[in-house]
Amino acid sequence: MTTLPASLLLAAGLSSPARAAAPAPSPVAETLEAPGGWTAERMRRAEANPRDMPERTARAEAAKPKPKQVPAITKAVVAKGHRKAPLKQIGRLYITGEDGRVATCTGTVVNSAYPERGRGNGSVLLTAAHCLQDPADGWNARSLVFAPDLDRTATPHGLWSGYRTLMWSPWAENADPSFDYAFVALFKRSSGTIQQTTNGQSMRFGMKKPKTWLRLYGYAVQHYPRNQNYPDEGTVLRMCKGRTSTATLGGDRFSTLKCDMSHGASGGPLIADLKKSGYGRIVGVTSFRKQGAARLYSPILDKWAKDLFFRIRTVRVPVQEAPQDVVRAP
Repeated sequence: MTTLPASLLLAAGLSSPARAAAPAPSPVAETLEAPGGWTAERMRRAEANPRDMPERTARAEAAKPKPKQVPAITKAVVAKGHRKAPLKQIGRLYITGEDGRVATCTGTVVNSAYPERGRGNGSVLLTAAHCLQDPADGWNARSLVFAPDLDRTATPHGLWSGYRTLMWSPWAENADPSFDYAFVALFKRSSGTIQQTTNGQSMRFGMKKPKTWLRLYGYAVQHYPRNQNYPDEGTVLRMCKGRTSTATLGGDRFSTLKCDMSHGASGGPLIADLKKSGYGRIVGVTSFRKQGAARLYSPILDKWAKDLFFRIRTVRVPVQEAPQDVVRAP
């Protein structure tokens, strides 16, 4: 199987400048091209090439949960409940880079429109910034399509084209892991927006609880211990659940959860307070993995993430019907 070049590897003990000394981040927006040529064969080629998940070493980690607490589940299980929340909002990103390479990641439709207030475009999904742009290996997304609720070859809600991406400059310029999140505004259709089709998950910014019970989802192509391939090549959504702990890297805090998913799970949501209805609060996205361990990490969605979200939800998105040459077939 062909793989993409590895993303940034941080050696143990590497630190970054303190946030207070760093310049204020600036938004980095990219308008995407209309995707084309996404035949079933090309999608299968992309499925064999997930965006590499960065591997890092955290310098400090919170104490492990006490035995009396419900232990984290390390091994990912196949998620159930298609065509219902939260699976209905989680999907696979098929991305074409500027150099012609194709890759996949995970994304989630977030609640960006509030009908009672008449604001928001209803066209926003959340993913990891390294899925769209990565200074470590020169990756830069040129176009993408989103397949919500993908289940092997089934795409019950169709494929949606990306219109614009938005992230912060500390990631785009220096691959700062605390900014490894990004939003994508999707084209709407004459029939409505992605949120009108799938609904959206809400977000919680500035999570302060060090130990939060949640579920982590991803269309992982590979898993630990040796980045072995799943037989379905990531066309099946998987889930890990447990209680998070916190880790510190370069002075910044991250949420972390035991989970053996690897490449392809990048950008997948960490959802807390999940109700029987299937709706909860997204508190993070899968960003990187712990070196030599089955543990995934997410940046804290802080005030900067909230600022970015409010910017992307006001983008005026044009109408584009699903391209005729985008085909998903067995």
